[in-house]
Amino acid sequence: MGEKAIENLLVKLVHMCGLGEIIADVESVSGGLMHRMYKVITDSGVYAVKHLNAEIMRRPGVHENYARAEKIEGILENNDIPIVPAMVIGGNKMQKIEDQFFYVFRWQKGSITDWDHISNEMCYKAGNILGRIHKIEPQNIAYRKPETSHIDWRGYVLKAKAENAEIASLLEDNKELIVFAESELNKARASLPAVLCLSNEDMDPKNIMWDHGIPWMIDLECLDYGNPISHVMQLALQWSGIVSGKMDVDKMIAFFDGYLEAYDNCFRGYSDVVGVAYTWIEWLEYNIQRALGNCVDEAERQLGISEVRNTMDRIKYIHKTIPQIKEALNVRLRKIDVTQYDNHDERICFYELLLERELSDMTNYSLPAEYRFVPYSDGDRERWIDIEMSAKEFANYEQGLEAWNRYYANSLDILSDRMFFIENGEGEKIATATAFYDIHGRDTSGAGWLHWVAVKREYQGKGLSKPLIAYVLNVMKNLGYLHAKIPTQTNTWLACKVYMDFGFMPIKENLEHSYEGWKIVKELTGHSALKDI
Repeated sequence: MGEKAIENLLVKLVHMCGLGEIIADVESVSGGLMHRMYKVITDSGVYAVKHLNAEIMRRPGVHENYARAEKIEGILENNDIPIVPAMVIGGNKMQKIEDQFFYVFRWQKGSITDWDHISNEMCYKAGNILGRIHKIEPQNIAYRKPETSHIDWRGYVLKAKAENAEIASLLEDNKELIVFAESELNKARASLPAVLCLSNEDMDPKNIMWDHGIPWMIDLECLDYGNPISHVMQLALQWSGIVSGKMDVDKMIAFFDGYLEAYDNCFRGYSDVVGVAYTWIEWLEYNIQRALGNCVDEAERQLGISEVRNTMDRIKYIHKTIPQIKEALNVRLRKIDVTQYDNHDERICFYELLLERELSDMTNYSLPAEYRFVPYSDGDRERWIDIEMSAKEFANYEQGLEAWNRYYANSLDILSDRMFFIENGEGEKIATATAFYDIHGRDTSGAGWLHWVAVKREYQGKGLSKPLIAYVLNVMKNLGYLHAKIPTQTNTWLACKVYMDFGFMPIKENLEHSYEGWKIVKELTGHSALKDI
C-alpha cells in the first residue's frame, strides 16, 4: 500500500476515533518486522498507530488470537504490569477502516535500547516483569503432546533453486544445520513440563520502552497462554544478545535473577531445554515464504530476504554458543529457597513421581497416645473428602467427589480392610491412607499401592504421618502384598521425603521420565537417597 493511501486511511481513522485533526506530517516509526507503526500528531494529542499486516489479518483464526491477546492485556493492566495498552474506542481496541486494521496507542515517552547498550540491570528488570506475568495464573496441566516442527526444508531449497531466488544458495549450504536445529527444537519441546501461564514470548528488547530507567512493555499482540519454561529460556537468551551475535552470559543470568525473584516454580533443568532457542527456524520459514513472493508488496519481499539472512546467522551463532549457555545454566542459576514453599504447593512445577520398595523389615512408628486407628465405615466418604481438602489435595468438594468415585465408589465392599483413618480423642477423623492397587490396570507387577495419604492441615507436624504410613503398609503386607508402590508428585515434596525416610526409592522408569521432577525434590529435601541424581 502506497504512502499516500496510508495517509488517507490515517485521516479517516483519527476522524472515526474522535481524535481530532492531524496537524503534522505523519511519521513512520519502528513497529517490528511484521506490522507498520506511525506517529500521528493531532490537535488532541500524540498517538502511535499500528497498521496490522494485511496478509496476517487474512489468516484463519487470527482475529480470535487478537481478541485473546486483548483480554490478557486487560488482565495485565489489573495486575499493575507496566504495559502500553491499545486505546478502547467505540468499545473496541482493534479499529477497522475499509479492509485494513489498526491499533491506536497514546504516545509513550522513552526509547528502545539498542543491543549494544543493554545493561545487566535492564535484563534483571525485564526478567522481573516476565516473572510477574507468569506468576498471575500458572497452571499445572495434564500432559499434552508437544507441538513439533516438521518443515519441508528440501522443498524450500528446490523451490528457491527453481526460481533462481536470492536465498537459494544460503538454504542449500545450511540445510543440514537447519534440519539439526529443528530436531533439537523438537527434543526440547518434548522435554518441557506440562505448565501453562499468561505470557508474552515477544517481550524482547525491541518491545520494551525505557523512560528514565522505567520499563514499559509495548507491542502486545502476542500475549497468549504459553509454557513459562520455554518462554523465559528464549527471552533470557534474546536479552543476553544472542540475536545480535554478542552473547553475554552475565546478562542471561541477570534476566533469570529478575525472573526467579518474581516467580520461581523450582524448575532448574533449563540446560536440558535450551534447544527451544532454535524456534528461530519457524521465523526462518515465515521469511522464506515472504522471500519467495508470499507477501503483500516488494518491500515486504525484500524484508523477507533480509530476515532469511539474518535468521540464518542467528541459528549459526546459537549452534556455536550453546555449550557456553548450558554451562552457565547448570552452575549459576540461583538456588531454590526452600523456606518459600508449603508442604503442598501448587506453585512447584508438576511432575508425576512413583516410588517403590519391598514390604520387609519395615520400621514401625507409635501413634501418640491421644489418637487411634479406625477402619473405613459406611458414610466415611464425606470424612475422606474433608481430610483431603484440608491437606490441599483438592480445591473444592466437587474435585474430591470425582476422585472418590474414580478410585473407590466401585470398591466399597473392600474398603473396611484397606482404608484407615486416625481419630483424635473426640472421635474426629483427621488423617487417612489406603492400602490399594493400581486402579488404571497398567501395573502388572502385583504390587500394592499406597493411596491418598493425607493429614488435616491443623494436625500436621504432630507426628502422625509416619505412624499412619507404617500402619497402612503393614495392612498391605498382611493382605499378601510383597512389594509396595507410592504415586505422588513434586507439589507434595515433603511427603516424598517421608516416603524416602521409609526406604522408598524412585522407580527406574519414572526417574528417567520425571528426572527434572526428582531434581526438584532433591533440591527441596536434600535427601541422601537422591545424592546421585
